[in-house]
Amino acid sequence: MKIVPIDIIKSVSGKICRHSDTSVTLNSSSGKMFTQKLCNPYTGPASSAQTAQRQAFATKSAQVNTWLNANKPSTTNGENGTAAYQEAQALKRQLQLSSVRQVIYKYMAANGTVTLPSGQSGSTSGGGSSTSGGGTSGGGTSSGGTSSGGGSTTGGGGTTSGGDGYGD
Repeated sequence: MKIVPIDIIKSVSGKICRHSDTSVTLNSSSGKMFTQKLCNPYTGPASSAQTAQRQAFATKSAQVNTWLNANKPSTTNGENGTAAYQEAQALKRQLQLSSVRQVIYKYMAANGTVTLPSGQSGSTSGGGSSTSGGGTSGGGTSSGGTSSGGGSTTGGGGTTSGGDGYGD
């Protein structure tokens, strides 16, 4: 039985108050709520390694923003976005992540190129996306009444169909 939180609980995210060391997060895809407590917060100045990590994250975040802007639904990309964006949406649901941004972070290489498992790819350097297709990939195996895998992608940069491996 899945418990659905009331609307006020769904909107709770972040610190309980600005002086608190406890924060709450709700994963909107899975419906799971997480709490965390920061026991020993660091209060000194940022080290050079921390500064470098912040800069690396800022760079990667900018690359993700560029990819999303180039592939998201728009008048040029269509009502559902590019084929690569649709594949990222399907992966978001399959992996039970709360945003497409998390999928893009997962499949982004160090040079900023996004390569999705089905062969859909996008590059931040061109401001657009290039899709490659051909053949099928995916599928699943079945043993003992359980199924793993799921979904298939058909070529031409095309369409995604299939399920999560649970009878869809």
